[in-house]
This record gives sequence, structure tokens and C-alpha cells, in this order.
Amino acid sequence: MAKIRSFVKKYADSINYLMASKTGYRLMKHQRFANERIFLGLLNGYEQMLNETIAYEHPIPENSVRPQLIQRLQGTDPSEAYFIIKGIVDTAKVEGDICEFGVAQGETSALIANEIVASTKNLHLFDSFEGLPQPTHKDQLKDDIFGLESMDAYAGMIAVPIDLVLARLKAVGFPASRYVIHKGYFENLVGEKENFPTEVSFAFVDFDFYEPIKLVLNFLDTVAPAGAQFIVDDYDFFSTGAKTAVDEFIAEQNAEAERYSLFIPNPRYGYFAVLRKNA
Repeated sequence: MAKIRSFVKKYADSINYLMASKTGYRLMKHQRFANERIFLGLLNGYEQMLNETIAYEHPIPENSVRPQLIQRLQGTDPSEAYFIIKGIVDTAKVEGDICEFGVAQGETSALIANEIVASTKNLHLFDSFEGLPQPTHKDQLKDDIFGLESMDAYAGMIAVPIDLVLARLKAVGFPASRYVIHKGYFENLVGEKENFPTEVSFAFVDFDFYEPIKLVLNFLDTVAPAGAQFIVDDYDFFSTGAKTAVDEFIAEQNAEAERYSLFIPNPRYGYFAVLRKNA
């Protein structure tokens, strides 16, 4: 679970940064790179090299705020952050808004907001702000991050005040008129769909457990046009629920035709799945 990992790893964890299979490079942040200026310089240089080496059809644009936001992330490694950024860039011309499901402290929300502030896309943020929900039988404890010894003990963890998220958005200058915060557990919100997006081009899903993730994916399928992308965090990490939800969704959607492409990176670069809607 992304937000839990950050609390346990504290500040000592290495930042693994995916360069792409064609280069084989990684950027690592260890104690020797504790100097903020040096690390931010490396990050900027890496991004330039990434664009020049891979020659992306949609290169990542320069952004002076991005390095500080990436360095400040809690629970989302730079490798995953750049998949998020690249997903937003690749779907810039796909109709629809941007969504994040599970915002916690709002650091990833700020990163996403910063990437789309110059666009016309709106941002929808979903979180209970009451912590994790009760797990189901499909959520088996895989990585006991807090050492709680049971999956049920994680219910209610990671409750963060909404004001913290609002402060993050304000700090990156994202207009209040362009974001909606949906407060509550998703199973309750989806029944009403008040102010829900009618089209979604990109979504970051960090709901941790099987039931809310599966509900979100089923919802996104109804509002996502071809070319839309979703990133589901914690695939095969913490709870077995995230992987089960993604695998079930892909099997159901691709039963007759390959409606979705699925990419799973090497685990050393993070635990997440990238879904792209083909049709």
C-alpha cells in the first residue's frame, strides 16, 4: 500500500527509477545523495536523457516544479511517478478528466495537478478521509508492513485530514474551480455519482483493497474512451486484493477481444499495473 510504505520506509529507502528497457539505467537516491540540490539536478538530467534516449512520441515536457514534488512524494517512488506523468502526457489528447482514487496526504494529487494545470482538464479526487475500509476475504495479507499480524487490523489506517490535500493543491496553484473532492467510501459514492466525471482519460487508483479497486475499474470502464490509461498501485503488494481485482477485471474485459492492454513492470521498480483501454 503506497501510503503505508512511506511511513515504514521513512526517509532511508532507495528511490528506484525506471529508465526503460532500451537503456537499462536507473537513478538511485541513497544517503550519499542526501543533498537536495544534487538529487534534484540528477532528476532533471535523468528526465532529459530519458526523452532524448527513448525518443518518445509524446516527450515529457519540462517543468520546474516537478522535481520538488517528486522528491516530496510519500509512498510513490519516482519510477512510478514517471509512469503517472507519462500516462498524463500520452492521454493529453484523449477526451476526459483526470482522477485519483485514494489521495492520503495529497502529495500525488499535487504532482498530478501540477502536470495538468496548464490544460483544460479537471481533477477528481476520491478518498474516505476516514482511513482504509474493512477488507474482504479476497484481501489476504501479503506484506505485513506495520506488523499488525492480520488484515482486519489495517481497517481505519491512513486517515488524513482533507485540509492537508487542499493545501497541497493550493501550493501548486491549481484552480479550485477545476477540482472536485469526493469524500466518502467509493461504494457509497458510486451509487449517487454526484459530480462524477462523465469521461476519464487517466486515473491513478490507490485504494489498496479488492472491493473498492474492482468497483473503480468497473466504473472507469463505463466512462473511459479508447486510449485512456489507468495505473493501479500496490499490484501484488500488501494485500492480495489489488492484484486479484486487476486480474479479474482484465480477464472479464478481454474474454472475447483484447479491450485492455496490461503492463506489469519489474517489481524492483515498484508494485503497480498499467492498463490501457484499446476499445
